[in-house]
Amino acid sequence: MRRGLAAVTLRVVAAAALLLIVSLVPCACSAPMGGSSASDASDAPVRRQRDDEAASTQPLMARQSTVRFRLVPLRSCSSNGFTLPIVSPDGSHAAVQSAGATRFQTLLAASSEDGVDAGRVTMHDLTTGTSAEVAGGEMLLGRTADARGCLVESPRPDGSRWIGIAPWDGSEPQWLVQGEQVNALASIGPEDRLAWCRRNRESQRFDLVVRHHNGEQVIPAPEDGSWLAPQFTTDGRFIVVLRLRDGTLSACSFAMGNRAAEQPERVLDLSWRATLSMAYQTVVPQRNQQLGGATWAFFHPRFRRVGLWDVRTDQSRLLGNGSLSLVQMDAERALVATSEGLDIASLSTGDARTTDGSRLLDGVWVPLLRLADDRAVIARVRGPQIDILRIDLLPPE
Repeated sequence: MRRGLAAVTLRVVAAAALLLIVSLVPCACSAPMGGSSASDASDAPVRRQRDDEAASTQPLMARQSTVRFRLVPLRSCSSNGFTLPIVSPDGSHAAVQSAGATRFQTLLAASSEDGVDAGRVTMHDLTTGTSAEVAGGEMLLGRTADARGCLVESPRPDGSRWIGIAPWDGSEPQWLVQGEQVNALASIGPEDRLAWCRRNRESQRFDLVVRHHNGEQVIPAPEDGSWLAPQFTTDGRFIVVLRLRDGTLSACSFAMGNRAAEQPERVLDLSWRATLSMAYQTVVPQRNQQLGGATWAFFHPRFRRVGLWDVRTDQSRLLGNGSLSLVQMDAERALVATSEGLDIASLSTGDARTTDGSRLLDGVWVPLLRLADDRAVIARVRGPQIDILRIDLLPPE
């Protein structure tokens, strides 16, 4: 399979967020996918690529899998080569960071200097094929979305930073958080709740801010540390936020009622020699992630694989070696991006490992969003080019 293939260092994100994990993978460079016809991998599985000539003629690569599925190409588009798309909850639109935003300092709001590498965001209608660049100037693609649009962040000329929601039609964002401070790393929660990190321009330490029906609640930065990348669990009963303090990276869960608890209820230690970039990689699996109940997905910076943490029971487990991100399809199965391809994994086993026959596609594929009826939106990463497809899992023959 690897003969004639060039090894490249690929940054796999996905971004709010999912977004790039640096991983050495074989480059699956095949012809661009276009049109609207579907490919049924159960009826005519595509063989592994064997040489450069095959690469120019085979648009898809799949193993002989025990799972039947069909691929439906939706859109091919340009990106910044660093940030994964965000897909609308109904799968009809995708927001893509089309330029800029390729530095961790910018993504993590770690610098208030003028002229940060912000960039542009483009909305793609996956049903009509039309596109529109989001109005309103330079901005960064956020990590979560809802039916209204996706979160974006706008670094301002004075060093401050705003948070907004950009409509799926590409019109100018509605700015949800403004002011003279640096507001970043936001997530949308149930009932229009919003959680984000905020710091003064002169400070490097982020407070945690939660907006709910009773107003805004501020949880001060931990001593000698900072809060990063808050995320609501699907049931809305918890917020999970990273705490980076003197090189120690931990995930902290806050119970959520009418207000968030003032102190973490549970803490999961992740690394004792962490950096800001490691913290960012940790939240890769969270982009547009919908896991059942109070489960939080993360990329473990020490074990270099995806983990699942049930914040109610404080039970955590790791997926198989090489796992980078996932989208849960149902209580038993998940689509898992690995350094070698796209797998389907059993979540009922102790460590959610994949098995022989579970590889669906070879190459760099990232699941983005689960849809109804055993369908999901996935992306194939080809440098600055992203192919967005729908994968339909089919019943056994």
